[in-house]
Amino acid sequence: MRKLNIVFFSANRAEYGLIYPFIEIFSKSKKFNVKFVVAGSHLEKSFGLSINEIKKDKVKVFTKIKVPLNTNKLENSANYFNKLQKKINLFLKKENIDLVFLSSDRFETFSFAASSYLRKIPIIHYEGGDVTEGGALDDNIRHSITKISHLHLTSNKFSLNRILKMGEEKWRCLNVGYSPLFSLKKEKFNLKKIQSQFSLDSKKPLILFTLHPIVQNRHDQEKEVTEIFRSLEYLSKDYQIIITYPNFDPGYKYIIYQINKLKKKIKNIQIIKHLGKENYQSLLYYIGKNKKGFCMGNSSSGIKEAVVFNCPTINIGDRQKSRLKTKNIIDVEADKKMILKKVKANLNNYKKVNNPYKIIKSFNLLPNVIFNKFLRKDFKLKKNTF
Repeated sequence: MRKLNIVFFSANRAEYGLIYPFIEIFSKSKKFNVKFVVAGSHLEKSFGLSINEIKKDKVKVFTKIKVPLNTNKLENSANYFNKLQKKINLFLKKENIDLVFLSSDRFETFSFAASSYLRKIPIIHYEGGDVTEGGALDDNIRHSITKISHLHLTSNKFSLNRILKMGEEKWRCLNVGYSPLFSLKKEKFNLKKIQSQFSLDSKKPLILFTLHPIVQNRHDQEKEVTEIFRSLEYLSKDYQIIITYPNFDPGYKYIIYQINKLKKKIKNIQIIKHLGKENYQSLLYYIGKNKKGFCMGNSSSGIKEAVVFNCPTINIGDRQKSRLKTKNIIDVEADKKMILKKVKANLNNYKKVNNPYKIIKSFNLLPNVIFNKFLRKDFKLKKNTF
């Protein structure tokens, strides 16, 4: 049989980190032709041009879908969605695609999923079955993609069980673990090199900070963001701080405003729009190894990646409310006093904890498994098994 044409799509930096290990193993397979399509913040200088990381990884980009980012308001996100979907449709119309690989819960990804489904192109979905319940649009989008996908690869057994309860056929579902762990090699990290690269003071603890917007009342969101940055200003007396940029979800401009405002007050704070997966992991390693500092904000990476490096995380607000968490996660409300109280009381434990996001040993055999499932006569005929 001929090789299958499989398209990977990414419009967000965090999503790329999840997809990259799959691109890596599928590109080595003799049964697939990999085509990688990028859009969104990957192509935006104001968000750190993360396409440069893709180039550094030597991943060939097949197509760039450029739509101007104007998503600070929810209604503008709908307009962006429509414009993006129009271009995705044109791409899918002219290409001969057998499979589409999508990850997670982004609204841009949902656009690609809907277009693929309506063209009867089967979808492989990674990280379905997760729950955040935190005020963003993630859960409903994630579950919607699950219901129109043909194969489901989950990051943990709880998400796998949730997909089965949603009526998906068991043979279509497989728990593969947290994909970035497949490519992770801790031995490549060097404390002195990391210290030099980021001009870090080895005697002073480090905060690695990322805050994303939550789709809620604008006044409430801005109030919470203000409180969080007030706590960062106070903590800067005793901590060195590295801040990365938010996603381009509604409300992102106010977070960037607060980042720049803090930088004017405190010159030695580092602002790095896009760290990239390797730099981000190296800083988590640095914190955990030195047992000085913590990850802070509301990013899922602080929950799923920090645990690997024995790095504590201060998880702020409701964005990750129901996410599967480990004992290194300290939940706190978006309130300055509460944040400082948690920092003072709960950051002395850098012990290794059990990680539910484990990678399966046969991860690199996935292309063969998926190829064989594609050959089944009933592959494209989905059934619900409620």
